[in-house]
Amino acid sequence: MSHSFDETGPDGAQMHEQGGPGSPKGKLLRLFASPPVVTVVLLMLFAAISSLAWQASRWKRNVVVTKVVVVGTKLVAREQVLRLLSPFNGRTLDGLREEELLEVLASEPYIRDAKISRELNGIVRVMIAEREPMAATVFQGSPMIIDTEGFLLPDKAVSSRFHRLPQVYGISGATPARSGTWRMADVEERMLESMIEAFAQSEYAGLMLREIHLAPASQSWFLVSGSPIRFILGNDGNFKEKLKKFEIFWQKVIAKKGLDCYESVDLRFRERVFAKEPEVAGSAQAPTVTAPAPAPATPAPPPALKPSPR
Repeated sequence: MSHSFDETGPDGAQMHEQGGPGSPKGKLLRLFASPPVVTVVLLMLFAAISSLAWQASRWKRNVVVTKVVVVGTKLVAREQVLRLLSPFNGRTLDGLREEELLEVLASEPYIRDAKISRELNGIVRVMIAEREPMAATVFQGSPMIIDTEGFLLPDKAVSSRFHRLPQVYGISGATPARSGTWRMADVEERMLESMIEAFAQSEYAGLMLREIHLAPASQSWFLVSGSPIRFILGNDGNFKEKLKKFEIFWQKVIAKKGLDCYESVDLRFRERVFAKEPEVAGSAQAPTVTAPAPAPATPAPPPALKPSPR
């Protein structure tokens, strides 16, 4: 007795389940593999996506701003930002222009930048990037904060929120910026930033720093807590090495002789430190003491170190 085999093979049932040429699955694959069917499917998919996009755009034109969410504020009160943006409540999302919001936020000096996103549920989310305080100063008789880009910002109780903001004197000039702010000259701002960075990287000088005095002709100097001695850094850079000399000289000389043993200490020279003794009333000017720069070493904590009241 002869047996007939179809084109699926002797184990036809199993072949059908695996999607062989004669199985329903195999026929479906061949159908969708034909170019006309693929084209039709792609066209239908594109039409569906376009329809959804059109519907979303149409809906967006009718959605109004129901809530403004502000994120990232530390120096600026969130309530103040919400007040600035309150006129945009009730506006349609489609008619909301990011440039308008940024222009309104520009009136707040401590806002450096903002990212704005609109959500289809009517929420406008505002990500605030604030300015970073670097030092404090007094400019044109008003207390100011110097940020890391050299902007002078009104000190709205900001300095009291930072444990250690050095006081800076001697800013030679600044140009008007926006919203009652000023900006330091580029050369002076870069020099001050380099100084403060060197203090931040130092082991002890940054903890002792009280004031920085900018001066022309490479005469910039600083004061530390508890001592009237002027430490001259100059204006020509290399501040990190100069502060290393300061720390060693403080430990080996000043801590032993007294916090007011010199009128000034000049750190500008590579091989030596020049220390000027204070003048005595009724006598000739005291001679300048020339001391060799101590050999580079990791200084121990200064015995007379006291925390700055700032």
